[in-house]
Amino acid sequence: MKKILALILALSMIMTMGLSAMAESKGSIEVAVTYTGDQLAVFKDLMTKFTEETGIEVVIDEYGDDYEATMKTRMAANSMPDVFQTHGWSILRYIEYLMPLNDQPWFEDYDESALGVISDKDGNVYVLMLNELVNCTLVNKTVCEEAGVDPYAIYTWDDLIAAGEKIKAIGKTPIGSNSGSGIFANIAGSFVTYEGEAYSEGEAQLNGTYDWQSYKDSLMAFVKTTVDGGFWAEDVLTRSNDDMTQKFAEGSSAFMLGNDPGFLISALTLNPDGDFIMLPNLASAEGGTQEVNIGEGDTFGIWNETPNEELAKELLIFLAKPENAKAINDITGKVACLKSSMALDNGYGLQKLTEMQEKCADRDIFYDNLWDRKYMPSGMWGIFGNACNDFFGDTSDANADAVLEYLKENYTDLWEAANE
Repeated sequence: MKKILALILALSMIMTMGLSAMAESKGSIEVAVTYTGDQLAVFKDLMTKFTEETGIEVVIDEYGDDYEATMKTRMAANSMPDVFQTHGWSILRYIEYLMPLNDQPWFEDYDESALGVISDKDGNVYVLMLNELVNCTLVNKTVCEEAGVDPYAIYTWDDLIAAGEKIKAIGKTPIGSNSGSGIFANIAGSFVTYEGEAYSEGEAQLNGTYDWQSYKDSLMAFVKTTVDGGFWAEDVLTRSNDDMTQKFAEGSSAFMLGNDPGFLISALTLNPDGDFIMLPNLASAEGGTQEVNIGEGDTFGIWNETPNEELAKELLIFLAKPENAKAINDITGKVACLKSSMALDNGYGLQKLTEMQEKCADRDIFYDNLWDRKYMPSGMWGIFGNACNDFFGDTSDANADAVLEYLKENYTDLWEAANE
């Protein structure tokens, strides 16, 4: 009888503990992220901490390289995650699926620079943006010094070509980037858009009348000169992100065009003694301006039809806490844009940005949204990738005209579709 009573008591205790645990659970939310590798590991640790603090379970969708395609499919089905990363497109792509968040406690914590990227025309903000993506020219300073190049003396793209000749002479690759969308988009504004550059045609790009001839005569001409001159790696068409990082970190290549500090963090992991710096995107004309592109960094929005609105808002409040935002900022290398986390931010990305601002204080530098997001219709990113790869494979005049026509046709079609 005593054994039976003990068993009943034990079962009662187990059931009580189970019911208690169930009572503590507040529900579950689905969160879609772009993270992979170390960044995903940090995010998972934060979600474990969030669940422990709140009792809210988090199911993480790890879409990785398939993120954009998967989210387009989910948008078409109107079946979105409770919370999802907008990866630069909160206003231009996801706005109809997001709820305004101006009433959230972290909204007043935004640095002014952030609001220009994520606000609609009425001043509404639909995401928690923890940091800003800073896009510019990355430099392995050690390689430059070995070649007798002062990287801080490089102001124009012609200066880069002159430096590249010296870097080739010591057996190194001047430009370590691969071909693809970034080369045809991330540095395009420095040739064809901004005041003081070779061409200033931003208005035409925005109103759908851009004829693309300036793009051929400037950016594509630069690419042709550097491809034909042997400035890129032989595997430029197939070089993976890991390959680029490894070669840059070890000192086989000198420059990465149109990239962000997160790349430098990855390189520093491979080579803790690496001496890496950032420069603004270079000018295409003597005396021209130099831009640093700013985009959405790590941003999280809430589906406007979620059945778990309050739980999702709790997650964003958690992520906005300075210590949690800092953990993400540190691993992604982006620059904090919430004032509370900016005060704590000693991350490598902010260090490199501050160093650039100090070293280049005498330059005419300005900050603008990422060029393709501001000046191109949605859908052009993939078009740029196709065009760039095609041109790298054949820089002949005939193919240059064919690539230009491909860009022009798709730009016109996408612009007209967006403005119907």
